[in-house]
This record gives sequence, C-alpha cells and structure tokens, in this order.
Amino acid sequence: MDKLLTVDGLTFQPFITNEEIQKQVKRVAGEIREDLKGRVPLFVCVLNGAFMFAADLIREAAINDAHINFVRYSSYEGTASTGKVKELMGLNEDIEGKDVVIIEDIVDTGLTASMMVADLRKRNPRSIRFATLLHKPASSKTGFKPDYVAFEIEPKFIIGYGLDLDGKVRNLKDIYVIKED
Repeated sequence: MDKLLTVDGLTFQPFITNEEIQKQVKRVAGEIREDLKGRVPLFVCVLNGAFMFAADLIREAAINDAHINFVRYSSYEGTASTGKVKELMGLNEDIEGKDVVIIEDIVDTGLTASMMVADLRKRNPRSIRFATLLHKPASSKTGFKPDYVAFEIEPKFIIGYGLDLDGKVRNLKDIYVIKED
C-alpha cells in the first residue's frame, strides 16, 4: 500500500491499511458482542458505502441468530456532503422491541446519522446503537456521537473499503486520502 492512486484527475495516497481496518473491526465487533450478549440484534447496513465494513463486522461479531437488513441514503456529491439527506431505500421491517445496530461507513456532518436514528426511534425499538468505520468529529454539525467508532479522522476526503468517488473505487481493500501538495 505504498503507491499513489489517481481517480478522475485526483491523486490519493495510502491512509489506512486493510490490516489496521481488520484490527479495529475485531475490536468494535467484540464491543458489540459484549453489549448485546443474550440479545438478538438487527444489523442495519447503510448502503452503498458500509457494505464491506458491515460484512466484516457482522461476521466478526459472530452473533449467529442476528438479523440483517439494508437501507440507503444519499448526502454526497463528488467529494463533498451536500448538506441534504435523501432516503433512497428505507427499512420496511417491524423493529418494535428490537435491538438495532446501524452500520455506517462514515459519520461526517452527522446529518444522515441523526436523521436515521430519529426516524428509527419513532418505531419503538428496544435500543438503537450506531457503529461507524470512520468518524470526523471536526465536521459535525449536529454533535452526533456514534456508539462504536473504528477510526476518528480529520475532515479529509477518503476512498476505498466501500467508500467511493462517484461510484468508483469501493472495491479497494485499503483506505486512501486525497494527496495534499
């Protein structure tokens, strides 16, 4: 992971290796497993960006009777948040009395995360927990604090391990950041 990567005229440099990611996935999965011991959680993966993190996290949590579902929101255009959150695919499952764990790729402004949690609370789950691969506290506009964070990072644009640039490079095993001159 020592080479530069160019995508759509932007140059990216290595930022977080897959080895580091997997170490944090194991840590977060252990915290979730401990917190939900004896319960049957519903994992809700936020598409498209969180699919790699969610797959690794759910496997590592090893809660065999857990349920898994998916939602899809959009708030990014190119390399920046638009500040507007659109629900593209909602959760159509009854969650009343359930322990819900939302799995997100990144919490940037906190707008999407806050909206998701508020919407789900109206449906009377027993609990809602929020796990994110990446958290940018310096970018927060809401003060939203995830329950589980694999990495806290500065407000820089990143790609790889599910995170994209206009739909590209989600398949990278590692995470890259825009190279600054």
